[in-house]
Amino acid sequence: MYSTSISIAGIGAVTGYGWGIDTMWDGLSSGRPAAQQWYELGGRFPEGCWFARVPEGPERENSGTSRYAQAYAAAVDEALEDARNSGWEPGERVAIVHSTTRADLELMRTRYLAPESVSPRRSYVEQAWTTPPGMAMMRHQFTGPSMVVSAACSSGLHALAVAQRLLDCGDATDVVVTAADIGFDGEEMTLFASLGPLIHDAPPEAVCRPFQEGSRGFVLGEAAAAVVLSRSSTAHPYARLLSSTLGNDAYHPVAIKPDHVQMLRVVDDALAAAGTERSAVEYYSAHGTGTEECNQADTAVLDHLDQAAGYGLKPLLGHTMGAAPLMDTVVMAASYRAGRLPVPKPVSNGHPRLARDVIERDSGVTLQLGIGFGGNISAAVFDGSTAPGRAA
Repeated sequence: MYSTSISIAGIGAVTGYGWGIDTMWDGLSSGRPAAQQWYELGGRFPEGCWFARVPEGPERENSGTSRYAQAYAAAVDEALEDARNSGWEPGERVAIVHSTTRADLELMRTRYLAPESVSPRRSYVEQAWTTPPGMAMMRHQFTGPSMVVSAACSSGLHALAVAQRLLDCGDATDVVVTAADIGFDGEEMTLFASLGPLIHDAPPEAVCRPFQEGSRGFVLGEAAAAVVLSRSSTAHPYARLLSSTLGNDAYHPVAIKPDHVQMLRVVDDALAAAGTERSAVEYYSAHGTGTEECNQADTAVLDHLDQAAGYGLKPLLGHTMGAAPLMDTVVMAASYRAGRLPVPKPVSNGHPRLARDVIERDSGVTLQLGIGFGGNISAAVFDGSTAPGRAA
């Protein structure tokens, strides 16, 4: 566990709502889910499937050719510009820690089903998980370490924890933490749906209800996210990352251990490293997939925290897989600066401490949880007391 305070200096995102933080924020504030029904996506996509799919965006030079590569570059560049506008200046060794579950599935599909449409050499290079962050390193001339973290659907929060360790060990002066899962195809959707949690034939409000009755799972989403972490004294931060902790329940490849002992241990370790009591946590950013097992786990954590208000963003953003935890961090950071946190409105009976409307806040401690296949668990503690106050 690591507990040295680090500033969130900049954020960037591409989501099913569209390209950029402002578009994401407008979408969340509307209360409208990013998912819509899609037709004629080709392959084995179900017709009329509900999917928070990233739309086509503007082409960017030196960023790759696929939606995955283009969205990744857009999120990184937006976060860096945002950080610089807040007074951040990059140090000598800026690192990138990237997280993903499958990398660029759309490009892989093209390679095998339409090989004549791509350059073999170029597609081989672009398919490598290390290429999008490597291109960003070249564009910005960063010379710190660059690596890829994959821990299933907790990947984004695992990457944040690795970044904190790089800073603490002195291997980096600043870290751009990134996440992207974009390019899902019909095969991936069909296979995941066969496990049960992914539901594509109903809208999010009928499917994904974290902390509520009648929740069945989630609607798939896509996203790219970026967060600039720094100890720079010139940075005007959104919030501070106080601590991060990693663990595993050593139970099952795709199931959560029902006693939640290791999950609560990871939570307690993160709080101890942050020097924070359970009673001081005001907000719980849940993993919130809406499955029965995840609802039970999230409820165990919320009950473990004495007074926190709980929320999960997947009913609005869709489950964006490895990008989901970092998207939660991006929204959390943006909410401190805006002075409010848009959350999904409940549609059925739920936990008494489930957040039921927009949360008005510009400070306070947030605990965030990530859970991933393979037993992966991650937790982080954030403090918004350094945020500059409510936006106009």
